[in-house]
Amino acid sequence: MSRQVWFAALTACLVCLFATPGLAVQAQPSPQDVPTISVQDLQAMIRQKTFFLLLDVREPKEFAAGHIAGAMPMPLGVVPAQYRQLPAGTTLVVYCRTGHRSAQAVSFLRAHGYGKAFSLAGGYTAWSAAQVQ
Repeated sequence: MSRQVWFAALTACLVCLFATPGLAVQAQPSPQDVPTISVQDLQAMIRQKTFFLLLDVREPKEFAAGHIAGAMPMPLGVVPAQYRQLPAGTTLVVYCRTGHRSAQAVSFLRAHGYGKAFSLAGGYTAWSAAQVQ
């Protein structure tokens, strides 16, 4: 195999790898890199009956162990396959345990046209702590 053919094949493989969602190792956004909403703001939205969708991106066992009332389960691993089921233009509040997985989900959703997606700062851990007070 010539050097040019080998390089072309390698380049094609890399392009496929990095252009295909879920196959490439992607940089993990931190909770600070995506828009967030505080627990207090979420509580206010609930009290004011503001229309939004609450998306829990934790695993099914985590959801079953406890979740915010009204949350829709959609584990992070299935978000790329199921995000089109979410209504465009609707405010989405996404949470996980601490905010890292929800930051990934919000980053993905915003990149795919969901400009009103927000990560719950501190996740379910912060929500649970606030409910105790």
